[in-house]
Formats: sequence, structure tokens, C-alpha cells
Amino acid sequence: MRFNEAVKAMKEGSKVTREQWKGSVYFQYVKSDNGKVIHTFQPKLMVYAYDEDIMGSDGWQIEGIEGEFAFCDIIEFLKSQKKARLNNWDKDSFIQYDPQSAALVYFTMEPLTFTPTFDSFVAQDWIIV
Repeated sequence: MRFNEAVKAMKEGSKVTREQWKGSVYFQYVKSDNGKVIHTFQPKLMVYAYDEDIMGSDGWQIEGIEGEFAFCDIIEFLKSQKKARLNNWDKDSFIQYDPQSAALVYFTMEPLTFTPTFDSFVAQDWIIV
């Protein structure tokens, strides 16, 4: 789609990006004190920091599976590379087991300062995320 269509989609609540940026950057209108402002988000991956409280925690959701689970019940899902998130996390955040580091990693989308080139405004590869 064209940039003007992407802006219209953002105004209607969608996240948008260009095809070549898919999975790395997206734009979204976010409410602020003085109205709506366009924010840019990029992925951030880090080791998930937790303590012993995780062992008794509840409210975990697994991608593609209905319901909520206790942490002790999602271990097998994590071992099979499923993504998990707590029910109060935003939909773009999750943990996943990384077998190479033998650690849980946390994925989230963080605000970023990003200025597209003018060529991006005339591009016709804008998509809804």
C-alpha cells in the first residue's frame, strides 16, 4: 500500500511498516497527554531476569493454546520453543527458551527514534503488521 493508506490505517489503530522492515520496525499511533503521536518500535531481546517467585507464578499464556497456566506447567512448551507471556504483558512481549544459552530470553518492542527517508514516503510497499 502507499504511505497515505498506511497513515489512514494507523489512525484506525493498526501498526504499519514497510515490507523490507517487517520484523524489525513498525509505526503506531499512541495516545499521549496532548493527543495521538506516532511512535516507532523496534524489537529488543534480552535474557529474562527472574527470581524464585517464578516457580509459583500463574497467569502464563502459550502461543496457539487457549487458557492460562502455572509456570511449572509451561516448561515442556518452552522446551519445544513455544512463546509464553504473562496475561498482563502487552501482546508484543513474550519469553522463549534459548537452547544455545540455556536461558529464557525476553522479547519486546521498544520505542525508538527513527526517521524514514523521503523514499520511504513514496514507496508502495507499506503493510499492516
